[in-house]
Amino acid sequence: MSTKWSIAFVVPARNEERHLESCLRSIDSQSEDEFGISIIVVDNESSDATVAIAERCGATVVQVAPGKPGRARNVGALDVGSDYLAFIDADCVLPDGWLKRAMEHLSDRRVAGVGSVQAIAPPDAPWVERAWVKAITPRSKTPWEAADWLAAFNLLVRRADFVSIGGFDETLTTCEDSDLSFRLAQLGELRRDFLCPVRHLGESQSLPEFFRREMWRSRGNFRSAWSRRSVRGELPSLLLPFVFLLLSMLALLTLVVALVSGVWGWWVIAAALSIAVLGIPMTIAAIKCGRDQFGQTSVLIAVYLMARSLGPLIPAKRVSRS
Repeated sequence: MSTKWSIAFVVPARNEERHLESCLRSIDSQSEDEFGISIIVVDNESSDATVAIAERCGATVVQVAPGKPGRARNVGALDVGSDYLAFIDADCVLPDGWLKRAMEHLSDRRVAGVGSVQAIAPPDAPWVERAWVKAITPRSKTPWEAADWLAAFNLLVRRADFVSIGGFDETLTTCEDSDLSFRLAQLGELRRDFLCPVRHLGESQSLPEFFRREMWRSRGNFRSAWSRRSVRGELPSLLLPFVFLLLSMLALLTLVVALVSGVWGWWVIAAALSIAVLGIPMTIAAIKCGRDQFGQTSVLIAVYLMARSLGPLIPAKRVSRS
């Protein structure tokens, strides 16, 4: 590339002192002769050293009142005169060459957005993090693949495209990245790269934290799908958590009835329902990871399904970073 392209990295942050410096240093390391990099940290009224760290690392700090995730990202991208926008979460560390690799994808005008997969958790990470990252991260023997949507923890787009589709939906509590992706996909292909995986430092470290975080994340699922009129296509994945919850409640109820009545027929029904309840997460775990960490992944999938079913029904607060 002979032309010097300008890339603005937008990093939303609220009380991110633990990971922010690692994130910003990794962005700064992306510098190349053909790239002009700027970093905008959008601070959501942090009460820790987030702002001081951002300023020490040379980032421009923009203040905005706490709100839904899309708002902070939009504010960071507002009036930025760059050619490209990179959205990076404050608890993510980019590998060397991430920007160069992403720009190679966007040199193809048919491509509207690119992001990398999440890096495998290190061996010393808690089992919850290791099992979950392995379960949710797609793997491939090819350098990249076409994607239906891209997560916003690392995402590079042309600024003109971002502006033309109206940016992130600021009314969504969660799923603002998938919503943006589906609109962006109307302009061109989305690509998921496998050669430059991004380390996510803020994954859940325990089952209770994982449960609370997935309850909160579920709040935007139906609204996001409804806003793009794709509920029918996503219905199986949207309804599966509620099927799991219903079967769990029925299994528990029939077990109580069997204990009280002692009638063998109720025991048979309770056993059948229990097998169905256990079979759902175990089947998903087998598809996701095979025999590797099968038991742990089965537990995580069960917790995930329960959290995703309760999230839309019970108000949940956003969980702070680990």
